[in-house]
Amino acid sequence: MSATTRRLAIFGVGLALMLSSGCTTRLGDMTLVSTRLVSLDRVDVSTLPHGERVTGKSSKPVFLFIPLGFPNLLDAIDEALEKGNGDLMVDVVIRAEGWWFLVGQNGLTVTGTVVNTKGKQP
Repeated sequence: MSATTRRLAIFGVGLALMLSSGCTTRLGDMTLVSTRLVSLDRVDVSTLPHGERVTGKSSKPVFLFIPLGFPNLLDAIDEALEKGNGDLMVDVVIRAEGWWFLVGQNGLTVTGTVVNTKGKQP
């Protein structure tokens, strides 16, 4: 292997590592989260059917260290509620994610179990 080929291979591996690296920070854990009007007066959340955990995301691009918008937590929650066909999320984890190298992306991820309180009230 020539010196030029070896330099190109090292450069390619280094570039791939930089582009694939990122950072994730756990922002918080919440028991109940919703962006919709939910009445919990006559609802026992523990008795409602719980489905699988779903994830909602909101992200915006970054170009040359300049963010081209900001991720929105409400959008991430709404996406997860739509995926789970419900109006309330339980056992929620919120994470901030980001990566960049000249260009990149900042985002928020919401993961939890979606339940539907409508029609389940006594």
